[in-house]
Amino acid sequence: MKQTLKYSSLIALTLGLMSGSGMAHEQQYDNTREPHEAPHKATPPTGGHSSLAGAATNPIANLVQFQIQNQYTPNNNNVSGSSNAFIVQPVIPIKLSSEAVPLLVTRTTLPYINTPDYDGGVGTQEGFGDIVTQGYFIPKLETKGVMVGFGYNLTIPTAGSNEFTGSGKWSLGPGLVYFNLQTPGFQWGLLNYSSFSFATNDTGQDTHRSHVSETNLQPIATWHWGEGWYAGTPDIPQTYNFRTEHWTTAIGGRLGKVMKFGAQPVNLFGQATYNSEDHDNEISPEWSYKVNLTFLFPG
Repeated sequence: MKQTLKYSSLIALTLGLMSGSGMAHEQQYDNTREPHEAPHKATPPTGGHSSLAGAATNPIANLVQFQIQNQYTPNNNNVSGSSNAFIVQPVIPIKLSSEAVPLLVTRTTLPYINTPDYDGGVGTQEGFGDIVTQGYFIPKLETKGVMVGFGYNLTIPTAGSNEFTGSGKWSLGPGLVYFNLQTPGFQWGLLNYSSFSFATNDTGQDTHRSHVSETNLQPIATWHWGEGWYAGTPDIPQTYNFRTEHWTTAIGGRLGKVMKFGAQPVNLFGQATYNSEDHDNEISPEWSYKVNLTFLFPG
């Protein structure tokens, strides 16, 4: 009960921040038009997108978002049963006073996890996972239509002593992103972030658990066409574990549409991914399916 209240408070705080004065979005969006028609003019740092639909698929856009996701995996390698992750992910841009680096885009992931059926009498487990918070500082560039970001990737071991839903480790690593929107109707880029554990949580029960040492690469390619529809690469990264020297891949695609629910702009997409890697004694997903609903707050 205490843990549920803790996460409810975090979500309430996030929603409060989304309505605060420190964010970088501006009152420039024409809410009378459809999202694929109305330009998203919020600045900085490279000018506005041609439409809100284009901003919604940019991971470092100056756009407040509240994402609700569910990822279901019916089968996993080297373990029986399905798994599921329900994820809440607020994205909050913050305007900075620096002219050279005028924007910070923050992204926080709050998961609730149901595990596969583990052997040895463990069975299925469920609970809150670790909170992952990212921040990308976005410098102002001379080249229009190009964005870069550099920042951090911090994991907070909020799963506590549940070793099946969390790492039990504080982890930190760098984050880098390149995003190109110079071609009308097509966006591409690369997102990279890493995690290296530096401390256990405060329960003192997790010193036996493996250290976190991994990097994540997420290629980005998105094609937009009429009425807010788009298709592209999935929003799941390819992960390399330095400890095991193995990759966990996510090959697949997603299909989505930016539209309105009443007066509220939303981004709705579904995606499917396949992991072909099956290493001995390592648990990894096979096919996974994700549904995402994102509420957009352009101002």
